[in-house]
Amino acid sequence: MELSDIWLYIGILNIVYFVTFLIFKILLKQKWIKYIFENKFRDRDIHSEVKPKIGGLVIIPSFIIIVILLVLFGLLPWQNEFLGLLMGALAILTYGYIDEKLDLHWSIQFIWQFGIAAIVIWSGVGIQAINLPNGELWFIDIYKLGGIVFPQDIITLLWIVGLMNVVNWLDGIDGLAGGVGVVGFLTLFILSLTLFVNQPHIALISIILVGLYLAFLIFNWYPSKIFLGTYGSMFLGYMLAVLALISGGKIATSALVLAFPIIDAIVVITQRIWNKKSIFEADNRHFHHKLLQAGMSQQVAVFIMYFISIFFGVSALILETRGKVIVFLLGMFVLIVVSIFIAKVIVKDNKL
Repeated sequence: MELSDIWLYIGILNIVYFVTFLIFKILLKQKWIKYIFENKFRDRDIHSEVKPKIGGLVIIPSFIIIVILLVLFGLLPWQNEFLGLLMGALAILTYGYIDEKLDLHWSIQFIWQFGIAAIVIWSGVGIQAINLPNGELWFIDIYKLGGIVFPQDIITLLWIVGLMNVVNWLDGIDGLAGGVGVVGFLTLFILSLTLFVNQPHIALISIILVGLYLAFLIFNWYPSKIFLGTYGSMFLGYMLAVLALISGGKIATSALVLAFPIIDAIVVITQRIWNKKSIFEADNRHFHHKLLQAGMSQQVAVFIMYFISIFFGVSALILETRGKVIVFLLGMFVLIVVSIFIAKVIVKDNKL
């Protein structure tokens, strides 16, 4: 990578950040923006004020426009996969806007998400092989049936839909989802510039997303003025999932970058099944809820989870596949132990 490339990334990061910041600033001065969507408060919500859910409404169109402009000006070489990437982003924006207006049932959300993932797969994005802990490659394009490759397309579908929901569930307190997203995109940015990967186009897209979500964080940091909304958090998970695939199937890396929300989702789903509850029934079992129940402020809870995300992000950059699996499993064990300790000891004592 040449020095001129570094200044290109820094320049685009600053332009994206400042322009997005100004857009949010201007929108927040408009009285109507506060009531663009009907605000319904739920039992698990920790906010009692009406705040506009415009994060995704600004971030997604901005991303689409920036990518198109960079392609037109020759700064971003066009890849066939970009068509599916942009179409999926537009589909998330459409669904999210309708969902914020009508509060759609979770089943409709899943149908839409599978459709979005199918668009990406149709554009040629997929997991061709999985790098096993022993260093071997497991090729998963075993056989085709009616244009569908098994189990490649099924695993790709589950990967994209899974990450969209994992990040969506993470969006529970001020600054959390956006901050974790910035860590994730920075990790992919650094990884894309390494000699081993060497994909400057993925680095450029990643740094665009860093700028967009950093600008959002200015207004989402506690006490927040705006929220991401369903589309903003879904888009974050979607981009981390798809960029991992376009950048050569860096599944283990992205899984470790998002280890915290993935592990949290696994723990919560297990608890819901154990308690004979629907896995889609939202509640306050997530780790960030437990930290708040333990008496921590939102700022402290977010900083703890930032630290966890940065730790996993650095591990994703320096470890091989086997090391990533070990760190992921250790992280799961620690999170389970800490969650049980908070629920059974700290929270229980506070109720006495």
